[in-house]
Amino acid sequence: MNNSHPILVIGGGAAGMIAAWRAASLGANVILLEKNSKLGIKILISGGGKCNITHGGDMETLRQQFQSNEARFLKYSFHEFTNADILYHLHDLGVETYEHDNGKVFPVSHKAGDVVHALRRMMESVGAEIRLNAAVDEILNDENGICGVKVNGEILGSRKVIVAVGGSSYQKTGTTGDGYTWAQHLGHTIVPIRPALAPIILTPTPPAEWQGTPIRDCILMARSNNKTISHWRGDVLFTHIGISGPATLEVSREAFLELEKGNLVTMCVDFLPELSAEHIEQNILGETTVNGSRQSLTLVEQYVPQRLSLHVLRQAGIAETKRLHHLTRLERRSLTQTLKNCSFGNAKEIPLDRGEVTAGGVALSEVESTTMKSKLVNGLWFCGEILDIAGPVGGYNLQAAFSTGYVAGESAAQDFTEIKN
Repeated sequence: MNNSHPILVIGGGAAGMIAAWRAASLGANVILLEKNSKLGIKILISGGGKCNITHGGDMETLRQQFQSNEARFLKYSFHEFTNADILYHLHDLGVETYEHDNGKVFPVSHKAGDVVHALRRMMESVGAEIRLNAAVDEILNDENGICGVKVNGEILGSRKVIVAVGGSSYQKTGTTGDGYTWAQHLGHTIVPIRPALAPIILTPTPPAEWQGTPIRDCILMARSNNKTISHWRGDVLFTHIGISGPATLEVSREAFLELEKGNLVTMCVDFLPELSAEHIEQNILGETTVNGSRQSLTLVEQYVPQRLSLHVLRQAGIAETKRLHHLTRLERRSLTQTLKNCSFGNAKEIPLDRGEVTAGGVALSEVESTTMKSKLVNGLWFCGEILDIAGPVGGYNLQAAFSTGYVAGESAAQDFTEIKN
């Protein structure tokens, strides 16, 4: 192996730390450059600070949760470094984990810091050098490919650079899109950056009293031109400016694409996904027969959060004080339809910086899926969120970072003359 220059890993997140660990474990001289004062800042805030490490399903099931081109690209790396592999190493370092009923895997301690500390220990145990407050200004290249980087104004020579700087989400964590600029300068195509797994700002703004109100286990639908363009079953949470929660994050990517086209996107909720419209209407009729003197508002509160019940009634066109036995057949049907398809406003904005991950990034067609090596520039690798990959919520994106980082680190540790399949 040619060790005249170190392998430089830019970025101390999930992908970068695994890449540095894997390359150093194979005997390479590795320096990890992180511009923040600590490692894994985005990991530290993931899962509300609890860190959803990965998903517990089999790797083929995990892979199929990504869009088809992304799933094809991840096939090799998901085979090379699995969820069982990352958990093995974490367990070996004393980070015990548990799997939730929904497949999400968390540390038992519920402390994301334990995961970051373990990843750092993995790197240090194999001799990888870690440099914090090391802001990379530029990646340098010559006629032979990569030749170094400029760090805090100084040149650090290297023929092998792994870029693992993330995307543009949560810029306060340091993911400010630097990698896209470097990649473009080196000739790579950047698929347009869009928010994925992001909250949605609504118009009109939700009433103040709705803030903090959750809708549990509903189906959130993004609708445009009388069609549902995206839907997801899960929780929705009202904020002071719109909606968040798992279901919101999942529909945000497609909703943003529709907004880009200039189309109106309306956010609607099916409060009762387990029940058909016919079943709900029969329930209302049955309640009317048994307790017809009840007010309509009281009935609706059985099905929806109390703070939202008046909104549901008004959208159904029913007065809150109207008794059940005074409801007409058309009013019962209107209420049923509203419970299955209640509008809460239109998507006004889906902020890029608020997304848990960004869709878009370095075009996958320009990166070798079995090595993460650039097809355009010798000595350059990409891994993690800088790639055009964005999976659903639930640990999928961290697993993609771990897996692609592993493959990048392994590939970079090989001699330049080795031909990879």
